[in-house]
Amino acid sequence: MPSQEESYKQFEQSLVHARQEKNLTQSELAERLGKPQSFVSKYESGERRLDVVEFLEVCGAIGADPHELVDAVTGAEPGQTIFDHWEITPDQVSALIRANPSLRGMVLGYVAEQKAHEKFNSYPDITDLGKDDDHDRKKKGDRRIRYKDKVLRVEVKSLQTNSVKQSDTGEWTGNFQCDASDRRTVRFEDDTTLETTLLLRGEFDVLAVNCFAFGDQWRFAFARNKDLPEARYAKYTAVQRSNLIASLISITWPPKPPFAEDLLSVLDAVLAEPEEVEIEEKQEVVETEQTVLEVKPK
Repeated sequence: MPSQEESYKQFEQSLVHARQEKNLTQSELAERLGKPQSFVSKYESGERRLDVVEFLEVCGAIGADPHELVDAVTGAEPGQTIFDHWEITPDQVSALIRANPSLRGMVLGYVAEQKAHEKFNSYPDITDLGKDDDHDRKKKGDRRIRYKDKVLRVEVKSLQTNSVKQSDTGEWTGNFQCDASDRRTVRFEDDTTLETTLLLRGEFDVLAVNCFAFGDQWRFAFARNKDLPEARYAKYTAVQRSNLIASLISITWPPKPPFAEDLLSVLDAVLAEPEEVEIEEKQEVVETEQTVLEVKPK
């Protein structure tokens, strides 16, 4: 059995590997965490150790599954709950989540995926095919579903709770972040390239927005990929803007176009639309092998 020091060294290496798989530098991860770069450098080198809250926040910033990282180091007995494995009570976990907004947001995101799975399974015409590997950009999307013999990719996002407001008339408004967890290189049809976390036209089929923060009720609003607003950054080329989806998007409840509460109407609209954008993944060698997404008109 490995010593405590050996196990922690393996834990450090798993965190480094998780960051590198997302193509994040220490500085970029530190920026997401709201910490100096030295914070990441010190825990990756073993100069300081992470507590459980910091570990979960790092996983959220990277976009890594904390269960996978822990199990890769220590393993867990079949049937053993995470509470038993970590020797912590549900009340203690609830207190940690309530006390740490970034952790609460990360956990809510995973719960939203589960709730989306339950919603998909409530329709007899939909088969939830599960979640693809987060690192496989050829299958970008939180979940894959089969509807009318066609496999569709669904991206699940959640509201930023601090943006939620309710008007005197009862209408809810809020914003959500609509981007990828990792930075990648995108080559566009005008021969420009861009390092970005923004999602692309055609990279998934349907967006499902978790609107739980609108009155603490589990409900979703849905939209087609092609109907989402485009990025507006002035320094992007016209081609880049037309192929990049805005990072911050506003939404209301009751939903207004391009969003709808009726999932099946959105899925039918997706099936009726022509395929306009093709995303190809190529492996190119620069100094090291990196993933490049290429956007081409069909």
